[in-house]
Amino acid sequence: MPTICTFNANNLFVRYQFDQTFPGDRSGKSLVEDPNKGYLPTYNPALFELFNTTQRELAARALTNNGKDFPDVICFQEVESLIALRKFNEVHLREKYPFALLIDSRDFRQIDVGILSRLKILDVRTHIDDIDVNFPGKAPKGPPKRPRLFSRDCLEVELALNKSGTKRLTLFINHLKSKFSDTADEREKADKLRKRQAKEVLKIVRERFPGAKFDQELFAIVGDFNDEPLSPPVLPLTGDSDLVNVVDRLPSPQDRWTYWYRGANSVSQIDYLLLSPALDAATAGIRPRIERRGLSFATILADGKPGPKQSHLHRSDADPNPSPVDFRFPRFAEVTRDDYASDHCPVFLDIP
Repeated sequence: MPTICTFNANNLFVRYQFDQTFPGDRSGKSLVEDPNKGYLPTYNPALFELFNTTQRELAARALTNNGKDFPDVICFQEVESLIALRKFNEVHLREKYPFALLIDSRDFRQIDVGILSRLKILDVRTHIDDIDVNFPGKAPKGPPKRPRLFSRDCLEVELALNKSGTKRLTLFINHLKSKFSDTADEREKADKLRKRQAKEVLKIVRERFPGAKFDQELFAIVGDFNDEPLSPPVLPLTGDSDLVNVVDRLPSPQDRWTYWYRGANSVSQIDYLLLSPALDAATAGIRPRIERRGLSFATILADGKPGPKQSHLHRSDADPNPSPVDFRFPRFAEVTRDDYASDHCPVFLDIP
């Protein structure tokens, strides 16, 4: 029974030991004597390492049920490069994943979407060059005439569910525009862009699986949508799309959250596994698992336990009545205020 997972890895970056000459330069003409400058090294594991190895080890524990269960597919957000993804697999995931895929995006933070898989990757499509045809107002200078819609990607990955490849699962891996902005005007623009992205993702899926295929094929839209299920910018996906938010299968609404925002002490679902009708039917009765043991906390209270005691669950950005949530759930022993797996929780689903 394969298990799929989505996880925002919270800046999975690589740090390099720079070379003085460009890799492969035998003449030495590219030699740099300034110690503050240099070139990325060749693919030599001794010349680079993952940033914040404590966080990466905690992330690996969160992804693998403390080393006991390795999901077959992990869809990542916030990964710097394919090198970072492979390094994470090699050092922290026991090289369990023979297939790794990441396509560099245009995100200024260099946080891309990617995938590690034990299922064979059969086909790939990227949307990093899709144009934002509905961009409002005057377009920025330079080509293209309209900016590109996805700063990261809507990455389509088709996986083999059996050895012959006759049974397939298609994943659409996303990381939509963040809502965090310095001004109200920037926030409004971000919300509108996220809504255009959500609409386009659904359009991409509908074009990939037209007509009756939409109800018949196994696929899921996964990733970090940067918004709550009832917020207008993502309603094109979470509302009237005929897709199923698998987290809603959890019986208690207080359990349906995947992210903690430290600044406001609030929790919400912004990480998703949206299932096609056929995948929903195939997994009927199977509840998702949300791993929270890697989450941080704000402080240690007088009783010696993590604080705050409670957080507040928001179902939309403007939720007038957020629900109280117990924030003293079990954590890995190594988790501290500053050492944690991510501010997002991995979300898992078994597929029979």
